[in-house]
Amino acid sequence: MKTYLDTSILVSAIHLDDHSSRVTAWLASTDVIWSRWALTEISSALAVQVRMGRLADKARRGLEIRLDAWLGGREVIDVLNEDVVLARDLVRGDVRLRAPDALHLAIALREGLPLATLDRDMAAAARDAGLVVLTP
Repeated sequence: MKTYLDTSILVSAIHLDDHSSRVTAWLASTDVIWSRWALTEISSALAVQVRMGRLADKARRGLEIRLDAWLGGREVIDVLNEDVVLARDLVRGDVRLRAPDALHLAIALREGLPLATLDRDMAAAARDAGLVVLTP
């Protein structure tokens, strides 16, 4: 069975951080899938790092290229209107969730997939919503 990746996993896969070695090893043996939303969110997260002075724009562009190469033909889930509607319901029902995280949960719920995340609050909310959560 595939595992749905949230943005925190993708960031650690392409950008060196405290979780990168563990995430990279886990990804090597796991069948994964992500959404177009996750790709949008990772591009936004990298841009935020540039604006905050934590990442040079040239490095950001390199990471975007690395992400595109890593994705190379892998399956990506589209975001549906019903996902956005469910995400709002999830946010209304759980104050731990931010809208972007709720959208990841909605997609994983629709697809019936376990969720991989490094975000503790998101993981707790996902379990409460009935998802199986994996933390590499």
